[in-house]
Amino acid sequence: MKLLWLTLVFIPAPFLFHFYEYGQHVKREEASFLLLGSLVYVVLTGVLAGRMKIWQVLLANVITGALSLLLAMYLIPDDGAWFKPIGRDLAVIFTAILFLIGQLLIRLLTRIFFIVKC
Repeated sequence: MKLLWLTLVFIPAPFLFHFYEYGQHVKREEASFLLLGSLVYVVLTGVLAGRMKIWQVLLANVITGALSLLLAMYLIPDDGAWFKPIGRDLAVIFTAILFLIGQLLIRLLTRIFFIVKC
């Protein structure tokens, strides 16, 4: 279970979010799977993080956020019109923070409802 969490949490999801979103924007198509994919990722990693220590979750998400930022700097153009008003880099960081908050909330619910009762 811990290996699965570790594998999933190091997927650069904030980068993939913006990479897919911007790619769909360039093609003038709707990013139809963006919300669903993000929710599935956050719920799955949050549930799997239920048995992890809080510092491990925070550290893994900081590393993933930094990796996502590096990938975004090299693979996503800094399109000022699309990423305004905050810019590409802050958009990726903001998304990483939202993913972290979601994982922590799901982790908390998992610990309250499933782990404590077992």
